[in-house]
Formats: sequence, C-alpha cells, structure tokens
Amino acid sequence: MDIPQVRDTVRTVTLHRRKGDALARSGRDLEAKEAYNTALSLLDEELGRLGFSVAEPAAQLPVAEVSVVADAADLLGMRGGILRRLGLPEEALESYRRGADLETSKDLPVTYNRTNAIKLALIAGDRTITQVRQELVALHTALERHLSTDERAADDAWLWADIGDVRLLLGDDNGAESAYRAFARKARTDSLSSTLSLLKQIVNALYAHGDADADRVAASVHNVEKALRLY
Repeated sequence: MDIPQVRDTVRTVTLHRRKGDALARSGRDLEAKEAYNTALSLLDEELGRLGFSVAEPAAQLPVAEVSVVADAADLLGMRGGILRRLGLPEEALESYRRGADLETSKDLPVTYNRTNAIKLALIAGDRTITQVRQELVALHTALERHLSTDERAADDAWLWADIGDVRLLLGDDNGAESAYRAFARKARTDSLSSTLSLLKQIVNALYAHGDADADRVAASVHNVEKALRLY
C-alpha cells in the first residue's frame, strides 16, 4: 500500500477544495464547480486504486486491512463534503454512509462519516430523530470510547462538538452544554456559533419534514444557547 500517494491525494484534494471555497465566496460559481469536480475526480480515482470503486454497492466493498479501510473512510468523508458543495445531497449522504460502514466494520476511532451521515439524513428528511436514535446512541458510545482510550482526544475541539451534537439530539441538554463548553475552550472563537447554526438548520429541516421531535430538539438548542449566553 502506497501511503505517501494517499497523503499526496489528500493534500491535492484539500487544495482544490479550498480553491473552490474561495471562488464560491467571491461569486465565481462556475470556476468553483470546476475546482470541486477536479477534487471529486481525484478522490474517486484514489478510492478505485485502493479497491473501493464508488460505482459498487456498499455490500461489495472489499475486505481489506485496517489501514486501507481507514484511508478509504477518510476519502469517502472528503468526497461527501465535496458532493455537498456541488449541491448533490443524496450522493453526499450515500458517500457518508459508505464511509460510516467502513468506520464501524473495523471499529475505527474516527466518526466523521457516521456523524455527517446522521446530520445530513435529518436535514434531507431521509430519516427522523426516532429512526436514527439507535445510531445516535452507538455514535455516542464510540465518541466516549475514543475520549477514554486516546489521551490526545480530549484536546480535539471537534470531537467535543460531535459529542455535544449527539447529546443534544438525544435530549441530554446538560451533557450537551458541558461538551460545548469544552469545545468552546479549545476551538476558534466563532466555532461554537457555527456548529450551533448547523443544529438550527437541522431543526428547520425537522419542522419542514414534520418530525415529531422537532419541538424537543428546538427547545434543546434554545436551552443550550441560553446556558452558554449565545444569542
């Protein structure tokens, strides 16, 4: 396995993604789309080199060593992010779900795909809070295990953000507040507002799709904001 080649691909994809983001911010949408499509092509090529053809159903993904699976999961997560930027939420959700399958199949410590698969499914109206509850519980268990087994994990701001998000969606407002406070101490000053903005997007989607838990999640977001004095 050529690890340096994977890392080179990740670096190149990141550069194209950042270029696309900068172009999109300046209103140069066609050029941004070109940069994103270049990144997507590189990701698909690298996944194919690893033996994970994006054209195959998840059930046909190869059995591979942990390091290969971990690389493929990372690439699928990046791919999901690019597809979201391209305005392809269904394809993005599928990429995140395939990455989530890899994370769980090898019990990987990373949870990026699992977290994004749940959030995007809620935003798209593909699942309700009730339908993802067991996934949320399993994700919380995985996040807590990572926190307790990796001494560096406690310094990862975004791990705390994920824990806060999951606890909030499960209705544990106090636990969510505690996690978000840890996140705020370790992240940039605007990061907490950013992550709560995503939760508001989820709330709006829950209302739009008639989710029975919309009021409860909206109240949780409000309670956490109030406790953290974010208005």
